[in-house]
Amino acid sequence: MAKRLSGAEVGAANVEKLRRYLASVASLPARGEQVHVSAIALAAGIDRQVLYKNPECRRLLEEAVAAKGLRGVKERPVQTVDEGRVRLERRVADLERANVALLAENAALRAKLRRYGHIEVHLIETGRLAR
Repeated sequence: MAKRLSGAEVGAANVEKLRRYLASVASLPARGEQVHVSAIALAAGIDRQVLYKNPECRRLLEEAVAAKGLRGVKERPVQTVDEGRVRLERRVADLERANVALLAENAALRAKLRRYGHIEVHLIETGRLAR
């Protein structure tokens, strides 16, 4: 079984991967003048969120962006607890509606199966349907 790394070890490994990547490229992937975070993360072999959440990785990327004359990583708006709760409640309501629709469809299919079940028995008894 492989040894599990601690959060600090994973973070340090991500920093090292990003350092190696940044040292190996002459220019950063960009969309217009904005740095392309997803392409950098993919090329460096790290998760995109690391570039937002790991302070050392973010610092390294911002330094590289400034050196290349690009615009940096945009700040993501902080979501309040109320906004998150509203979004989750909306998601739960959508899932409940989908569940009700699936339950109704399931009930209709079971009724249809019961209604046509006798046809299969008749076909088996008459030899027209081989099992």
